[in-house]
Amino acid sequence: MKRDLPGMSEKVHDLVVIGGGITGACVARDAALRGLSVALLEKRDFAGATTSASSKLIHGGLRYLQNFEVGLVRESLRERRVWSNVAPHLVDPLTFLMPETSRKIKDRVVKAVGLKVYDWLAYDRNRLDDAEKSIPAHRKLGREEALALEPGLDSPALTGAMMFHDYQMYSPERLALECVLGAAEAGAMVANYAEVTGFLLEEGRVAGVRVRDAAAPKPQPEHEIAGRLVVNAAGPWADLLMGELRRALTGKGGAARSLIRSKGIHLLVRPVTKGHAVAVTGENGHFFILPWRGYSILGTTDTVYRGDPDAVHVTEKDIVNFLAVVNRGYPGAKLRRSDVLYFYCGLRPIVDSETSVREGGDADRDGGGDAYNTSRAAEIFDHEKEEGTGGIITVIGGKWTTSRSLAEKVVDLALAKLGKDPVPCATETTPTFGGAVGRFSEFKSRAVREHPELPPDIVEHLARNYGSRMGDVTALAEGDESLRARISGQFPDIAAEVVLAVRQEMALTVEDVLFRRTGLGTTGPPGAEAIRRVAEVMGAELGWDAAERAAQADIATAHFASWARTLAIVNPNSWNRRTGALWPKIEAAISRAVGPVEAAFTDGPMAATRLAAKALHEGFEQVIAIGGDGTVNEVINGFFEDGAPINPEAALAVLTSGTGRDFRRTFGIPESVEDQIERMAASEIRPIDVGRVTYVNWEGREESRYFGNIASFGLSGATDREVNRLNFGKRFGGKLAFKWGMVKALLRYRNQPVRIQVDDIFDETLTVSTAAVCNGQYFGGGMRMAPNAAPDDGLLDVVVVAGVGTLKLLWNVNSIYKGEHLENENVRVVRGRRVTALPAEGAGDVLLDVDGEAPGRLPATFEILPGALQLRY
Repeated sequence: MKRDLPGMSEKVHDLVVIGGGITGACVARDAALRGLSVALLEKRDFAGATTSASSKLIHGGLRYLQNFEVGLVRESLRERRVWSNVAPHLVDPLTFLMPETSRKIKDRVVKAVGLKVYDWLAYDRNRLDDAEKSIPAHRKLGREEALALEPGLDSPALTGAMMFHDYQMYSPERLALECVLGAAEAGAMVANYAEVTGFLLEEGRVAGVRVRDAAAPKPQPEHEIAGRLVVNAAGPWADLLMGELRRALTGKGGAARSLIRSKGIHLLVRPVTKGHAVAVTGENGHFFILPWRGYSILGTTDTVYRGDPDAVHVTEKDIVNFLAVVNRGYPGAKLRRSDVLYFYCGLRPIVDSETSVREGGDADRDGGGDAYNTSRAAEIFDHEKEEGTGGIITVIGGKWTTSRSLAEKVVDLALAKLGKDPVPCATETTPTFGGAVGRFSEFKSRAVREHPELPPDIVEHLARNYGSRMGDVTALAEGDESLRARISGQFPDIAAEVVLAVRQEMALTVEDVLFRRTGLGTTGPPGAEAIRRVAEVMGAELGWDAAERAAQADIATAHFASWARTLAIVNPNSWNRRTGALWPKIEAAISRAVGPVEAAFTDGPMAATRLAAKALHEGFEQVIAIGGDGTVNEVINGFFEDGAPINPEAALAVLTSGTGRDFRRTFGIPESVEDQIERMAASEIRPIDVGRVTYVNWEGREESRYFGNIASFGLSGATDREVNRLNFGKRFGGKLAFKWGMVKALLRYRNQPVRIQVDDIFDETLTVSTAAVCNGQYFGGGMRMAPNAAPDDGLLDVVVVAGVGTLKLLWNVNSIYKGEHLENENVRVVRGRRVTALPAEGAGDVLLDVDGEAPGRLPATFEILPGALQLRY
């Protein structure tokens, strides 16, 4: 398989296929086997996006029966059998358990009937070339039998389980690649890293495409690839290309068909089950726990993605919240963030049923933007029929399992449009590129006997990955002893596979080899030595110099940079300097709870803000603030720049060890550091509101600052200044320190007149003892100033204590700690989104307190920013 874009541009092809995922690969293979001349173009690497980001299942789609999509399920079950026949080395049966917890007869009957229908629709499931791939009908298990198979199912509600069967791919990437290789073997010309940038038009008809050679040095050349018919099989990018075509034809953008891009993430974790797949009903659908290569895959989420398809990635929030869903749905998992070894995500292109008519059916008006419930049925959009634009077909939607049968329909239509005689489809019975193995267990055993020069685990691995073409690898290994060596001691992959990937499988980068030619990178970081060795072997084949080899290794290593995406910002002086001394112990505990962390230490005022902002700009997606309320506040300020979050998806976690620790009280975070870390391990990430105050700083300049808890003024500001001057008081805890500071402040403080305005509902001048603008509930080392405040309601609670003398305030301070002061005649409470505080005549300097720090004075304006910060708690 040779990459030759200049050669591809010298001829007119019957079919130009855009997209080297499984749909495009199947179309190219089917068309080439039927005698059409084909050009296949992929903007990245083959199977590099949606195709590789699957749950690795070849399945019938049991859940689609609930939408009465009987035709789709029947097609999927038939294709499940086909894949097992044509690629037996890469597709295996998988046993599922579906726990039953409902005691309602209706629920159990519905589930039983659904599985019975599933079996009926799979009436031909065991018409297989390899009898060892056979699967039985479903059956019901009692509670004890279910627990004997999977003890992790145990819960008081468990009544039993239903056992059913589907299939699993050993490597979706290799299976898709075998379809590409099969297409090339049948005569197709194929190229990866060939991005379609536009269409060739002749008299309003599509006559081919313009392609940028993304693998060439800059400036990257463009080529024109002519074709009698173009098939747009670009997956999540398909509607964008439709829009580009319309723009080229009419000067107006927008596609005739829109896609729902459903983002699905998967997590690879330590083995959770005893070898069975478990289908669990979650909060908004279901998820699977799937055994795979000695690990468990958790999948998948199903959320609408509206961003740039090229920028989709797994966020820390995705990981943490999905783990919480799994732990609630399957308590036996007991998973922590540190158990996540690898993760990946992709976009499933789903036909938007609000605007589309699915193949063979009417428009479904209930789909809309609901990614989970929208049909997975595909649509073949005939531009000539629908828009009058000849020369192009677009394929959108569909499933991995049905990609072969979808391609058959596309090629049937292509033959008709090209005016060619019908040619029967051959892909239902033709083995994939390495699929001619017969009974796989016998093939594997025979391979071990025939290759005594290689360890059995390496031979079995080669049989799996390459099937009947494993001889291409062993021939290389026989001719060069160095190519028989393992890439790494922990893997069965050998150097000959890297050579084959370059020479015959169009691997152009180290990432191509790690993730899509071998499985070296699919279970987490393979280690620096393995990456270096792959770069070395590829470099010898491709003529890379030392600099290019190092650059390729660095790019591949960066793919795993997410393992250091958490930064702990540590105030070593908090907790009376004990935080710094205890940091090694704290770091070890955090790493066990949430995975590896990097650490940065503060060295002065606002250092935490600078460190947080730098980390977010560098791509960290979680920051842990370790210190007191002042440190937490500084870190929160580092999340914002130019009035907006630096990364709206980035999360804040807190480990409070300072003086007041009021932030943790508002969010119900435990008191001890050990308990806080334990809670962090099982917590979720949720959006909270953030306050922003604009005030006058000590230099007399206007300045803005963010707060997650409470900003206040008056006596609290004066007290805050005194507390932060104390040393001995902090040793005995926040409450004592605050009381001592307040006593000192009271000796000097006199109530101050302040005009307070809240939205357009409150405007009064009050003689302020202390006033708090509250997002959270607590300040002052445990004072429950705003017991009704909620940090996610989009409102600020303004609590003003007015006209109270020194002795009376001291006498009643305990009622404030208990949150029992709101009914006092001297207390005013108002709620709003924007608050202005202006010192009235004779007030003097009215000092501010913002989350335990004293940054300046009034006048000040306070605003609420709803849902502006993602907090892990």
